[in-house]
Amino acid sequence: MSIWGLDQNDGKAGREIGGNSSRSVQMNMFSKELLIVSSHAHRNPIKPAIKTTQSCSRIDILGKNFGVENLTEKPSLTHWQKEGILFRMNYKLLLLTLIWQYVHSVATNVAYYLHVQRPPLTDLGFDLLPALSKNFQIISEIMFFICVFLTIGFLVSPFFYPRRNLYFVLMFTRFAGTLVLAQTLRIVCFLVTTLPGPNYHCRPDSPDYAPPKTLMDIFGRQDAFFGCGDLVFSSHTIFVVLCALVWHKYCPFKWVRRVVWLLVFFFGLLVVAARKHYSLDIMVAWYTVPLIWIAYDHYFPDKLPVDFDPYPELPQKFRVDRKFKV
Repeated sequence: MSIWGLDQNDGKAGREIGGNSSRSVQMNMFSKELLIVSSHAHRNPIKPAIKTTQSCSRIDILGKNFGVENLTEKPSLTHWQKEGILFRMNYKLLLLTLIWQYVHSVATNVAYYLHVQRPPLTDLGFDLLPALSKNFQIISEIMFFICVFLTIGFLVSPFFYPRRNLYFVLMFTRFAGTLVLAQTLRIVCFLVTTLPGPNYHCRPDSPDYAPPKTLMDIFGRQDAFFGCGDLVFSSHTIFVVLCALVWHKYCPFKWVRRVVWLLVFFFGLLVVAARKHYSLDIMVAWYTVPLIWIAYDHYFPDKLPVDFDPYPELPQKFRVDRKFKV
């Protein structure tokens, strides 16, 4: 018994009550902060973000600023498990994309079979850009593979540097779905109208002209670089523009996106200079593929299972696709 009429246990209990009171005050302050930000978001509604990369917000920094450590807890599912779930959700589309590459190859062989050797058509790009010789045509192919391999590296980056709501299967599925639609339109275009090939091996009296002659050649030949007749619109440009769209949607760095679009433009100039396509083929691909991408993104937006959200403690307003300025 102390002079104040309290024993030691009572003092300890009092300190515990004081500690709990302090924690309550901290939680009340945190709740007020959430209400302030939530009301601000309600007064200034944010439109759904087009760029999914904006969902990779630094919630961990937000949680530290508010003094709530459980916001940074790791999700119960690992990144590989989430990729597996997304693959099971989208494997049919990925399988269709693989099959469609063979269908597209057969269609290009049919276009080569229907092609007739004639002089190239008049093209403003041919008049403005000097022609690359056969030995330097490979420059456009080098640029093509640079764009493709850089994009592959970005697609697989979530396995090594996980970011919120960014997954390989999610990005590749969008790439694949747009690719199938673009290739379908391309097949229809070059089969209904056959144009004379501007490439050197497609011109009259070329010793390298070797169209398929039998059904075995049409269904068995695989050649993506030395065909004729499959012009509108450029298949290589489809892939390069799709690579740029992946970077544009999912990469958070503006300067990277700008560099990628410059590469797309430079690649188009190289293809015309190499006389592999007409300027028409490049320009049609430049606006057709982005329009297909936008329509596909509108009707089939990126969707993730609810269990993927690693921050269930946050109110719904905090789980929109946006960046927090911290």
